[in-house]
Amino acid sequence: MTALPDIAIGPHAGRWSGRLIIALIAVGWVYALAQVLTLDTPGSLAQAGPGMAIFAHIKAGLFGDPFAFETALSFCAASTGDWGVLDFLKAAAMWLGMICAMMVPVLLLRGPSASNPHRCSGVAGYVAAWLPFCALAVGVQWALQTADLLSAHALLHHDGLSVAILLGIACLYFGRYVFAAKQTDNDIEGLTSFRAGLALGRRCLPCCGPLMLIMFIIGLMNVVGMLVLTALMVLLMAVRSKELSLALSVGALLWAVLLAAV
Repeated sequence: MTALPDIAIGPHAGRWSGRLIIALIAVGWVYALAQVLTLDTPGSLAQAGPGMAIFAHIKAGLFGDPFAFETALSFCAASTGDWGVLDFLKAAAMWLGMICAMMVPVLLLRGPSASNPHRCSGVAGYVAAWLPFCALAVGVQWALQTADLLSAHALLHHDGLSVAILLGIACLYFGRYVFAAKQTDNDIEGLTSFRAGLALGRRCLPCCGPLMLIMFIIGLMNVVGMLVLTALMVLLMAVRSKELSLALSVGALLWAVLLAAV
């Protein structure tokens, strides 16, 4: 059966796809901030991970008491008890929001050309490539929550698992350093179709997916950590060097050693 050709959508294709990329990034970050500022759990936001103390002060300004989380409207965060269907949907929305906030910025590195403009279908394909990762992350979050290994602020409080995650990340990036040839830009055609976006997303998954797992260690609500990891993943996709993979491997290994030592 002959495949249908990708229909051209005119000279404004790149403009609309660019707007879609910016909109997805904005939605992802707004959702992350809304989730933090409306969190309905006991304790202070300073317990949500490194760098989050500042949001305790922001919340104090909005609600009057950073410890009185019962004054907030928890419309984003999943329950800390037994999950229902709504909790799975909230967790899925949270991870999809993180993909939009942290992984869609990678697309800003790939400017469209006049002959090969980005298309909205290509952006959709890129996001779709990350959906299996979102589903897996939701499953892991549910399993950890069920085993009472996540705090009320979705922070992993099991040093052994944290060390194991970091060692796994170190091994993955060391493998990329040893076995992978220097990466080249194989997607110069741009996000010209859903299939092209899907292919780019699949190439980004093994490169940036391991870094997303660090969110379990620094806290799923940690907006500061999201910012740092976003910058790191954009750099990783921009530079595409084996040396950076080695640096990430060494960094994860040292972090694991420090956690194990304390």
